[in-house]
Amino acid sequence: MIKMERTCSSLKCDVLHKGVIIGKMEGVNVTQWFLKNHYSYTGAFSRFVTENPELNRSGIKVDIVFNDRKIVAKDACISWIRGPTKNGTFNAKRIEDSNP
Repeated sequence: MIKMERTCSSLKCDVLHKGVIIGKMEGVNVTQWFLKNHYSYTGAFSRFVTENPELNRSGIKVDIVFNDRKIVAKDACISWIRGPTKNGTFNAKRIEDSNP
C-alpha cells in the first residue's frame, strides 16, 4: 500500500556535500511516502546553483537544509538535473531536525 503522508516546501535551501555548503536550491518540495513498511522521501527543485561545476551533476549525495522549516533531508541523491534550467529531482534517505 502506498500512502502519501506529508509534504514540505521551501523557497531557498542550503546544499551541503561532506559537511560543506556547496550551493543553493530554489523552489524545493519534498514528499514523505509510506511504502512497503518504511518511509520514502522524494522531492523536486526548480534550480540548483553551485560554484563548483563538478558538483553540479546527477548522482551526487547531498544534505538539503530547509532553513525556514528547521529540517534536513539527509543523504539525498540527486536523480537528474535538466541542463539549461538546472531543475531536477532527488530521493532522500531520511528527514532530521536541524536543531541539535
